[in-house]
Amino acid sequence: MIRPIKDSMGALEGSLESLLISYQYETSKKTLVIILDYPDKAAGADRAFLRLRFMSVSDFNRVPGTFADLQRFRESYSTRETPAATVVQRVDIEKKSNSLRITLSFGSFGELTFVCRSLSAESRSARTTKTSANTWAYHDVDDGKPVDFYDPFA
Repeated sequence: MIRPIKDSMGALEGSLESLLISYQYETSKKTLVIILDYPDKAAGADRAFLRLRFMSVSDFNRVPGTFADLQRFRESYSTRETPAATVVQRVDIEKKSNSLRITLSFGSFGELTFVCRSLSAESRSARTTKTSANTWAYHDVDDGKPVDFYDPFA
């Protein structure tokens, strides 16, 4: 079950060391959606996911890092496309009168910087089952439905 998070700012601020699973910036809709591993999982869950949705986004900039293979990602990213593990290493939030200037730093991956008017957050918790040496199956902790690790809110 996808659960809304009341304190979306708290979820963003608490995302340090969370694995970056994906992000998608849509210029025409002025939205940025970021999916992360989330430390606050439901009772009985092995893993949780966090979806941050930023609205009225402007000044989006992907600052390339030092890892050459990851510099190709600009307006979208999925960990499905690379074996690299990228985690949130810094969250900077500057509050202005009616907007937020946000910088998310990911070490050698680089940074995402942008301005937004609002954000919302949701979580989803899952149980995991090891299916082979390097493969896991994910199922929603509430209803048992399969969860795609790379697109857990689908």
